[in-house]
Amino acid sequence: MPPPRAIGERTSLRGGATSWLVTGALLLALATSASAVTSAHAGAAGRVRTSAAPAYLQLAEQGVTRAESAWHDRRRGWYDEWLGDRERFPLATIWGIAPLFEALDAIEVAAPSAAHRAAVNAFARGAERYFDARLRPTPGYAPYPNDRGQVRAWFDDNGWWGLGFIDAYRATGNVRYLRDAERAFAFIAAQGWDRARGGLWWNTSHPYKAGEALAAGSLLGALLFQRTGKPFYLNWVNTFLSWADAHFLTELRLYARTDSDPTPTPYVEGPLVEAHQILCQTGQQAACARARELADASWKRFEARLEMGPQYDTIYLHWMLAYSSQTGDNRWPALAAQMAANAQANSLISRSGLYLRAWDGTPITQHEARANMLQTDAATLELFAWLAVASAGRAF
Repeated sequence: MPPPRAIGERTSLRGGATSWLVTGALLLALATSASAVTSAHAGAAGRVRTSAAPAYLQLAEQGVTRAESAWHDRRRGWYDEWLGDRERFPLATIWGIAPLFEALDAIEVAAPSAAHRAAVNAFARGAERYFDARLRPTPGYAPYPNDRGQVRAWFDDNGWWGLGFIDAYRATGNVRYLRDAERAFAFIAAQGWDRARGGLWWNTSHPYKAGEALAAGSLLGALLFQRTGKPFYLNWVNTFLSWADAHFLTELRLYARTDSDPTPTPYVEGPLVEAHQILCQTGQQAACARARELADASWKRFEARLEMGPQYDTIYLHWMLAYSSQTGDNRWPALAAQMAANAQANSLISRSGLYLRAWDGTPITQHEARANMLQTDAATLELFAWLAVASAGRAF
């Protein structure tokens, strides 16, 4: 199992500490969305499929407001990686904050409003600060905000960040975020792909081929093809998946986590199910069968074992909820709802209102994370937010 990247690791900033400030719109929007049910949400009531939709939405709204209060670094104008972070470079890495990006996107998708949209816009503009135009030979997103130069960058980070931008585009309609997602994929294709032997590297140091990069990159490319129609994306996704089907399969024809660790993991398989399903929707019939095969294998392998950690399991549930909404396969909404119930019962720290334990109540340190990380809380909020999308009958 690869070492967790975000536990104590920081990359050096070129040119000093971060000095940019997050826009005031995010602070105002979070406070507004938590203080009352918006008129847009009330107007959507006729489309809500179950009475649970407002509950999930309120949990997500209230949670992001608490996260803002707990992790926002007023001096640096962004979020810290963990509570009381006093390291030299305390701000959140991409891997540490990606769930908050997705949670804000999903809240706006579930209940469109001016306040929710402003929160997405403010965060997405801050997320652009991770872009390092000085990375060579192709620029991409560095793991730490305002990193500049030839720093070590992760290809799965670029995939997760690109997916956050894709969902921001879907939530707001702002094509700026679609271009941000395209920059992430361009970096993955240009620097992540091993042109000699195939496969996607984990990071720019090329330590091993990674299922995380395969999953995030393939899904990002499929979504970009769906939204732009550019053959560039379809060709690359087919290249990624053809190599993986020939060289990267493990038990039940699931995908490996690395080229040295054949253990299948939910957060690799879920995005790949959805990547195949998107290719199916574009007319690739073989992808339809592969999506079903992979979904069935994932259910068999993970349905009773889904406690890897919120930061991982939410990625799996997000994209399996999307697959369910597109195919009518209803196995995952019930599983996601059970995981959300477990989180409310077991992971909430009552005195702070933060979700800092694993969903089974065990310490998060047993799940590849450090205590008191923003990522742990935000991943649970993201699950609530995507359940709000599903419960409201919104398209994924």
